[in-house]
Amino acid sequence: MVKRTHELEEFDDLKLKDLVISGDEMASSCLFRRYQTEIKNFLVSRGCQGDDADDVTIMSLQKIWKSMDSYDEEREASFRTWVFTIAKNTYLDWCKRYNLPQPQNAGMVTITDDSTPETSLIEKERQAYFDSLLGRLSEYEQKILLMKGAGMKYEEIAHELGISLSIVKNRIHQAKLKLVELSKDVRKD
Repeated sequence: MVKRTHELEEFDDLKLKDLVISGDEMASSCLFRRYQTEIKNFLVSRGCQGDDADDVTIMSLQKIWKSMDSYDEEREASFRTWVFTIAKNTYLDWCKRYNLPQPQNAGMVTITDDSTPETSLIEKERQAYFDSLLGRLSEYEQKILLMKGAGMKYEEIAHELGISLSIVKNRIHQAKLKLVELSKDVRKD
C-alpha cells in the first residue's frame, strides 16, 4: 500500500484525475493532498481566514471531486488553473452567501466586457505557455512560485515551508531565473 501511494504521487494531475473518475480512492486522496494546502494558501492570500479558509477549502475540494469528469483538457488552460478557478469561485460564492466583502481584484482573474474571442484565445495560449514552462520546473520550484504568485508574502511562505526568509527570497529568485532560461530555450526551438 505504501508503495502504491508513492507511485501515485509520481503521477501527473491528469493521470490521477482519470484514476479518480474510475473510482480509485487512493488516487483521490493523493490528488486532494496535493492541492489541499495550496488551495488554502490561495484562499488566505485573498482574505479568507481561519475556519472559513478550512471550510472553503473543503467545499472547493468537494466541488472539484464532483465535477472531475467535466474537466476537458482541450478546453481548459490546465488542470491546475481549473482547480484554482473552482476554489476562487467557491470563495466568491461563500462571500456572497455570508454577506462578506468580496476581494477587490486581489490577484483574481476578472473578465471585462471588452473581452473578445481573440483576447480569450490569446490569454489561454499565454496561460498554456506559462503552464508548460512551469511544468519543467521541479515540484518544489513550482510550489514556491505559485505561492508567491497567489499573493503570499515572503514571510508567509517562509513560515509555511519552515525555512528562513532569505532562503525563500533566494529560491524564488533562482526559480524565476530558471523560468527565464527555459523561455529562452523554448524560443530557440
